[in-house]
Amino acid sequence: MRPSPYKQCHGGVGTLICNSLLDGFGSQTLRFMHSDEIPAGVSIGEHKHTFYEEAYYLLSGEGVLVYDGTEYPMEQGDISLCLVGHSHGFKAVTNCVVIVVAGQPLKQ
Repeated sequence: MRPSPYKQCHGGVGTLICNSLLDGFGSQTLRFMHSDEIPAGVSIGEHKHTFYEEAYYLLSGEGVLVYDGTEYPMEQGDISLCLVGHSHGFKAVTNCVVIVVAGQPLKQ
């Protein structure tokens, strides 16, 4: 997949560049995985996960994780996991690359 601009991701500020990493692989356990280029000042708005978990891995840069309304600093190499029933978002302090991985919906 070609890099795709994504404006105001989940109601965030600015535009990030999304690069899909699983196109054509037909994963049965992963919903999606992409590498997001997030310029300083751009954010992924806080959003709730109701049926699948999602992880952010900060490959480069510095940012702020918002988890259930509380902010936590993130730096290169940090990972976060948003569990079902919780919310998260991300704010780039410097230019960042974030790997986003989501699992398939949990069985009810």
